[in-house]
Amino acid sequence: MNSAAANMSEWPTDEALGIDVQLVMKMKTEDDKEIVPAEHPFARALINQEKIEQTLKLLGRNGKEITISLVVSPVILPGKKESVGVVAVVRDISTARAEEGRRADFVSTASHEMRTPVAAIEGYLQLALNDKVAQIDTKARSYLEKALDSTHHLGQLFQDL
Repeated sequence: MNSAAANMSEWPTDEALGIDVQLVMKMKTEDDKEIVPAEHPFARALINQEKIEQTLKLLGRNGKEITISLVVSPVILPGKKESVGVVAVVRDISTARAEEGRRADFVSTASHEMRTPVAAIEGYLQLALNDKVAQIDTKARSYLEKALDSTHHLGQLFQDL
């Protein structure tokens, strides 16, 4: 266990040695579901001799909770069939996830705020094109229809956003 893993788990390296990895690297799913011992990524990689890649929450010894990207690979010595251990790469992605959330919130809010005036413009253009409401010449109708088409397109772009 290196110093970065010690910081993330809040377990000093010398205290973590010799303790069950499932206690030191206590984890739960991103949606806060507990991970049973048999499903712990370290156990799965060791027993099933498979590489495990997951995004999980790491629960620190003192209560800190961070989102991590975890890759656990079994260690199999040449000429052996059984795993002798695992190697794990743990990366703190909490900041990146928080930024993704803020970015998604911004895009959602901006998209909503932009759709509102576009809907109003579209409504007024439709009123102007309604023969029962307004009398317009052929050339003006052509311009208004082009504006309405562009407004539909812009509204669809915001919807897709």
